[in-house]
Amino acid sequence: MFLSAFAESQFLRVMQGVSFTAPPQVFVGLFLSSPGEFGNTGTEMAYTNYARQPVTFAIPSPEGQGIGIRNNSQITFPQSPTNAGTVRYIGIYDAVTGGNMYLYGELAEDLPVTQGDSPVLLIDEVLFFSIGDLSFAYKTRLFNVIRGQTLDGISPSPFVALFNGDPETGGSELAGSNYARAPIVFSAPDKEMSGITITRNIQRVNFNRPTADWGNWTWTALYDAATAGECVWKQQRSTAKQLSRGIMPFVEANAMTAGIN
Repeated sequence: MFLSAFAESQFLRVMQGVSFTAPPQVFVGLFLSSPGEFGNTGTEMAYTNYARQPVTFAIPSPEGQGIGIRNNSQITFPQSPTNAGTVRYIGIYDAVTGGNMYLYGELAEDLPVTQGDSPVLLIDEVLFFSIGDLSFAYKTRLFNVIRGQTLDGISPSPFVALFNGDPETGGSELAGSNYARAPIVFSAPDKEMSGITITRNIQRVNFNRPTADWGNWTWTALYDAATAGECVWKQQRSTAKQLSRGIMPFVEANAMTAGIN
């Protein structure tokens, strides 16, 4: 299941210091065909008395290699007076009609709605999950927006940190004389032809010049603070680089991207 274009853009604007405001309530809609990334291309159920229904989600938790959320109560739609079609997709919106779509996806099994049926989505049946380079902490924060918790923008900017090993599974941040995380400035979110929304660093990121050995640079991480804080994104380098005295690391403009889909 996927983030909408709206949610992708709002989330990436957090990198520019803009908060992702949580909706006061979210609703699930039933679709005969995919609503698409912008939430306006599919065919939504339209039988008499049909309406999107409120949905609440449990605390984000591990799902396979990622983090996910599931509905924590049964969702029952009004009874259909006719054969209304087969539900194949759902969308999560911030309004009963219109509004902004946040998440959408295809059902694991088709849901035919015939005369007299009240469509039902059982507890835990609605699952959205995220994998990839976004950190566990920020996958959780992203899903918590859907649960009513606003995600504050990172201010004054995110910071790039250098690691030996995975920052989330026991890796060590490099250290030594003159080491410090470096601030990074990102562009406005941009929708790629592939469907992924990305943001890029618009300036070269320069680190201090090592005055002693810092260690082996194997992972690059984005953090929400100059010291401590939480990892936002992480990425393993294709080749490790030993940062010895005098070898100043840097990241060229447009070389670091943060993307989500």
